[in-house]
Amino acid sequence: MTGIRYSPDSVLVPTTPGALLEWAATHITHVGIYQSRHSLFSGPGRLAHRRCSVGGALDVAAGRDRMAPDRPYDLEAIGATLDDAYRILAEHLEGGPVPIPPGCDPTAHHKTVVHLWTLAPGRTAQQAAAALRAAAETAEAADRLF
Repeated sequence: MTGIRYSPDSVLVPTTPGALLEWAATHITHVGIYQSRHSLFSGPGRLAHRRCSVGGALDVAAGRDRMAPDRPYDLEAIGATLDDAYRILAEHLEGGPVPIPPGCDPTAHHKTVVHLWTLAPGRTAQQAAAALRAAAETAEAADRLF
């Protein structure tokens, strides 16, 4: 991962989809996974220390509950990076471009693909981290082309 090292307490936010995906992979390996959309996060401490879904790990990587109030963040750029990370991960999980149903927001559809994959019975944190890392490698390879 380029530039930012994983720390659940870090106020730094990855600036590329590959780095964000790698940060999320490390995070989910560190805290574990839960598979219920309606379950409360388990464990003590801040959100960054609690079990999460793959989407939750991406959100935490993008700064959710980690941003410092006295530090400036480019929220538009972070949002675009997060959207790209969801797209890249969804494409990895589906084995190629994800067809977007007519009238559906692409980002919302990519998030749905990721969440449904997370909810598959028996999904493990190791499988989730491996998928995030593979998607990160794809993103970083694409960055090297340009």
